[in-house]
Amino acid sequence: DLQFKNVLLLNKYFLLYEELSHAMNSGDIGCAETCTISWILILKAAGKHKYATHMANFLFNMHCVCSPGL
Repeated sequence: DLQFKNVLLLNKYFLLYEELSHAMNSGDIGCAETCTISWILILKAAGKHKYATHMANFLFNMHCVCSPGL
């Protein structure tokens, strides 16, 4: 039913938050970048375009502007 689907979606978002939090605390940059992509989509869907734009710009700068040694 609808309530069950909403609870599943909420749990999915909580797990994504926990994964991002754990990745940042442990220094796992690859996992943090992977989670950031999902958060960009979630923030755009929620109407938080400024947050999503800044996160997307950060990823672009990390991969295309900065040197590979960073």
